[in-house]
Amino acid sequence: MSNRLDSYLKASEGDLPTMPAIAGQVVRAVDNPDSSIDDIRKLIDQDAAIAARILKISNSALYGFPSEIQSLSHAISLLGTMTVRNLVLAASMKETYKRFGLMEKLLWQHSSLSGPVASMLAEYRGIGVDPDVAFTAGLMHHIGKTALANSHRSEYERVMSTVYNEGRSFTSVEQEVFGFTHAELGAAVVQQWGLPDSLVLTIQYHHSPEMLLQLDDHVGRMCALTSVTSSCLSKLGVGRSRPIENLDLSAMPAWAFLDLTANDVEPILQMCSDRIKESQAITA
Repeated sequence: MSNRLDSYLKASEGDLPTMPAIAGQVVRAVDNPDSSIDDIRKLIDQDAAIAARILKISNSALYGFPSEIQSLSHAISLLGTMTVRNLVLAASMKETYKRFGLMEKLLWQHSSLSGPVASMLAEYRGIGVDPDVAFTAGLMHHIGKTALANSHRSEYERVMSTVYNEGRSFTSVEQEVFGFTHAELGAAVVQQWGLPDSLVLTIQYHHSPEMLLQLDDHVGRMCALTSVTSSCLSKLGVGRSRPIENLDLSAMPAWAFLDLTANDVEPILQMCSDRIKESQAITA
């Protein structure tokens, strides 16, 4: 950990994003083998807004069930506890933003749609990542941007403006302005939340292609998938002022690491575009 990141964490301790209470309780319940569907339902029912969002998402085009799901118990039994856990995270993560202006809207659009897109891509041609794990990584991979937007809003608006206007990467501009990147900060945040080490490493290194071969194969694949997901969304303009049309996905080290070729670009972008349309209920 860099000295500037360490100093930031100490100075911003009270301002860092915290996992929403209901999400933390549901995560722990799902991880507990003794928890029942009814236990999980009761936890979600404590927050009427999140419960309503779970039902709305469950009945959306993302899942396409033939008949309406009218209860949380029904949703949990059909979707499974891990999927519902991810939907609770998605439904509650919007609360981690202190404000919700245009910058936050763009950040949230990218993060919230990265979850379902990553989950879909995880099943593409044997990429080898569990779809539920991929969803969580996609949803969380930019939590460091949320933290910086909360604590240094005007500075981060300038970071985003520089990235969009000069075509530079977020990590290079963040390094200049803050002395660390959103990936490094995001890893520290989710580590404080007590989430798995594999997720911490994925968030930390999803912009570090040189690390792919140095990490455990599973974590390397999670990093590569998260990077590919994020780049596909950026190429399509999700969470940005405009699409990055000249972004060559097939030239990415992460693309090759997942054994993808130039022939996969068009079908994957079409799949991503379709998934984005199906997943609009998550961004609401």
